[in-house]
Amino acid sequence: MDRIQGGLMTEIEYKDIHEFKKADLQDLFLSVGWSSGHFPEKLQAAMRNFETVISAWDEDKLVGMICAMDDGVMNAYVH
Repeated sequence: MDRIQGGLMTEIEYKDIHEFKKADLQDLFLSVGWSSGHFPEKLQAAMRNFETVISAWDEDKLVGMICAMDDGVMNAYVH
């Protein structure tokens, strides 16, 4: 997906990864006012434990993510 930044088109890259730098998680979560951003070590552990984590990157900046936990049969929780 492309987006315009400063008049230039940039591409958002999506990654299926579970390992993140503390600062990346902290910056993303605090940017939307989530207090969990004050606990980046816990966020790192949470990302490792989620079944599915898809992150969105604008070059080397984490700009979004979706996480899911499921029972493997019919139910899923999306965060």
